Amino acid sequence: MIFYKTGLIIFNLLLLSSIGSAKDKEIPFIRDGISFSIPADWKFIANDSIGDNAYYFSAERTGKLATGLITVTWVNEVKKPEEIIFNHQQSMRTANIFRNPGIEFTLAEPDNFAGLKGQSCRYTAVVKEQKLDGIIHCFNAVGKTVTIFFQSGFEDSKINAKAFELVRQTFNCRE
Repeated sequence: MIFYKTGLIIFNLLLLSSIGSAKDKEIPFIRDGISFSIPADWKFIANDSIGDNAYYFSAERTGKLATGLITVTWVNEVKKPEEIIFNHQQSMRTANIFRNPGIEFTLAEPDNFAGLKGQSCRYTAVVKEQKLDGIIHCFNAVGKTVTIFFQSGFEDSKINAKAFELVRQTFNCRE
């Protein structure tokens, strides 16, 4: 009986320490009521205000041939998500990185991101001979219009998908 209790205590301690160390592998982001986490092995690329009314955050997965990209932007006003997505599509179509051979988008359709109703569309492009797939989510929350991009290449899509799910699970927007 003592061996059983000792084994149970050791098991619980190991479980708690692994849960604690899993949390240590995440980097929290909190700004203007927007919060989420990204994996610790991802690198912040941008973390800047855009004037007085908007914000831009971007992170990429590090490592050889890593293609993961997470971008979160918001404006401090409520706009129609389908119009915001259309504007992003127009900007991406004219961006040099996507010009050759181009970028293709699906139609925007109703979506739900972290319990928030909005719109989303998917896109595909080839950059530096690597096929990329992405999704643009856009929704309104607490006086803001939030846009989230997830982009990945085929080779590391499973690894990137874990990071995208972490953002989705930890995303919160409050005043």
